[in-house]
Parts: sequence; structure tokens; C-alpha cells
Amino acid sequence: MPNQSLHPALARDSTEAKNRLMRMNLALARRIKTNDPPANRRSMYFVIIRVVGVSLLLSSALVHAQTQAAMNAQARADFQRADGELNKTYQIVLAKLPIAEKQKLKEAQRAWVASRDADPVRAAKDAEGASMAPSIRYETITDLTRKRITELKAMIDKGTMISPPTQAAQSPNAQASSGSKSEPAPDSFSPDKEWEYTCEEYGIGQCAPEIVNATTSDIVLDFDEEVHGPEASAARVVWAPNSKRFAFNYSPPHAHYAQYATVAFYQLEGDKWLQLAAPLSLVDESQLLQLGKKHLLKDFNPRRCAAERDVVKLRNWIDANTAILYAPCYGRTSNELEAAFLFTLKFDPSGKCKFVETHQMSKKELEEEEK
Repeated sequence: MPNQSLHPALARDSTEAKNRLMRMNLALARRIKTNDPPANRRSMYFVIIRVVGVSLLLSSALVHAQTQAAMNAQARADFQRADGELNKTYQIVLAKLPIAEKQKLKEAQRAWVASRDADPVRAAKDAEGASMAPSIRYETITDLTRKRITELKAMIDKGTMISPPTQAAQSPNAQASSGSKSEPAPDSFSPDKEWEYTCEEYGIGQCAPEIVNATTSDIVLDFDEEVHGPEASAARVVWAPNSKRFAFNYSPPHAHYAQYATVAFYQLEGDKWLQLAAPLSLVDESQLLQLGKKHLLKDFNPRRCAAERDVVKLRNWIDANTAILYAPCYGRTSNELEAAFLFTLKFDPSGKCKFVETHQMSKKELEEEEK
């Protein structure tokens, strides 16, 4: 059997406990009277039994803690895989539905997620405070998630909402979490205060990203087809100084083991926000590799970068028509930040953009970026 390393905190506690036990038993041994051999032997037997017994208890507790921690981690990983499959399946169904059915599915899915994330609270109640509680919670929501995937897959061939989703009865916790809004970020409002980026919460770590009219609260743009699930809560909007454009930094559906982030641009035409042509396409090859093919990377091979960490995002606007993109490169073997680039994008009045400048960040700039 290979040695299994303990968590540092468990290992430290184990060592300290054993040291304390050894000191106590040595002190006890010194107090044994040397002029009474029978008593001496009986006391030493007592010391040995005590050492063995307590050591067995310590070992048993540590093994249990280590085993349960591994079970909790596995249950969490199983849920993450199931949740990733759920989000991909949901996006496929959403894309195939007619416009009239899309909103129904969005509302049904958000209500289902709120119910799913609240239901495990009841399932784990009996184990509250115990080490098995996380496993119970993740196993419960994983089971619910797989059932929901089956329901959504049944809709794909039909191309319609065939039935309401099955879900646990709404608990007070689910009702409280569904439809709640977090405090808006300082930069969520456009500079002219006419528009606001919101992300209405409907489940644990999940929200519905939207642009709303700041005066009427009417939804004018819904990003649910671009980003969904836990990744939605990490999405950000960066407004141009004149409030006529914004960049949407987000993470589209991707493999659970990978990191993928990109940017989309929108421009105000009259009273409607329209998505502009993307500076980079969502294809199988990495975004840095695409930039390399555009001859924007000089004396640098983007194939050095880890393909599973593909990140490009808007860093800031220089003015209403000029944006700076940030693209890091993580080493294939080291997985450390090895290089990063800043790309300057210039927009014309119609919204078309082109790359006008590339800057490879210096070592000092990289160190500042990592702080």
C-alpha cells in the first residue's frame, strides 16, 4: 500500500497529540517507585496499554477523517461533472427551441436550480455538523442534476417544452433564494446611468446576467445563451466612456477541467443593444493561436501555452473607440504565468474593429499582474 499523505493540519495535530502522550507517560514512569518491582511491572504494563490504546484511537480518528475528506472531494467532483453536462445540455435545448418557448425554459430552469440547491439542506439536516454532511449534500444534488439532464435531453428531439421540470417542493430556503438580487457593483451602471448590468440570483452561485433600463428595470439584453450556470456569476461588463459600447467578459460552456474566458462587444443602435462581430472566433484552437496566425505575436510561439487555459478579456477602454485586451500565457508544463500580451482594438463608427497594436508585457509588469 502506498503511503497516503495527511492534510498538514491533521498531520500537525497528530504529531502534537502523540508528543503530549509520550511526555505524560514518561512522567508517569519516573514516578514509579523503584523499590517495588511488582508495582513497577504493573505500572509499566499500564503505561504500555495506555500508549497502545490511545495510539489506536488517534490512528482510527485520523484514518476516518482522511477517508471522509476523500469521499467529500469525490462527491464534489461528481457533482461538478454532472453540473457541467447539465449546462451544456441546457444550452443545446435552448438553441433549438422557438423564440416563444425560450423564455419558458429559462424561467423553468432557474426555478429548478433554486429548488435543487435548497433541497440538499433538508437531506443533510440529520448529519448537520458531521463530516459526512458535504457528501450527502453533493450526492443529493448530483442525483437531481442527472434526472434533470434526462428531462432536457428528451426535449432536444422534440424541440419544445414537453412538460414542466420535476423538482422538489419549494422550501422556504428555495423561495428566499429564488429571484433575489445581490448588491450592484459600482461599475454595473453605464457612465450616463441609463443602463445597468444585473445578475439575478436563482440558485447557489448562479445568476441570470442581463442589461436592464436603469429607469424602468425593463430587460433589454439577456446573456443566458452566452453564459449559464456558476460561470455567469463571474461574468463582467466593462462600459465604454460614452455609454454607447460595452465589453462582456464571460466564460462560455467548456470542459470542466479547463479554463476558458473570452470577450464579446455590444453597441447601442437607437434604443437597442446589438452584438458586434467578434474579434476572435469560438473555434477549437486557442485564442492566442488565432492571434499568432494574424501575425500579431512576434518572436513568440503560442503553442508554448497551455491549451486548457485559454483566456482573453477586456482590460480597459482608452476612449470610446479604443479598447485594450489582455491575454495571458500559462506554460504547458509549469502551468505558471510565463507571458502576457496587451492588444489594442480600434472601433469605427459602424462597430467594426481591428487590431492596431500589440505589447508583450515585461517581467516587471507580469509580477505586478500577479499581485
